[in-house]
Amino acid sequence: MALWMTKNNLILLLVGTSFILMGVAVTGNSNLLGALPGYVLGFLLTFWLHRDTLRSVDDEVVIAIKRMRRSFFARLGMVTLVVVAVGRFQAAWLFPLALGIALGLAISLMASIKNILSSGKG
Repeated sequence: MALWMTKNNLILLLVGTSFILMGVAVTGNSNLLGALPGYVLGFLLTFWLHRDTLRSVDDEVVIAIKRMRRSFFARLGMVTLVVVAVGRFQAAWLFPLALGIALGLAISLMASIKNILSSGKG
């Protein structure tokens, strides 16, 4: 387990995943499975941004901006790759995928903000 993946974040990731899977089981709608890779991708993007931000904090402004710009385009490429793959093989999953990405981003950002505020760094 990496340093950025705390127990609380892992629990949130697993609880969200279990809710998505329970939603699929209860409704019988297999298209909701598209929210699962989106939810995980949302968490991954938040942690990737956090890691790159921590790396760039002590750099000079120009170097930090270049690093963050490269990282932004890499994250954008990752999202594009996932959306294109899902659209190509399971087009019905695109809307749940978008909802899953939004849900994963929102939950992981709220957890990160709560962690920062509780540690007194914010």
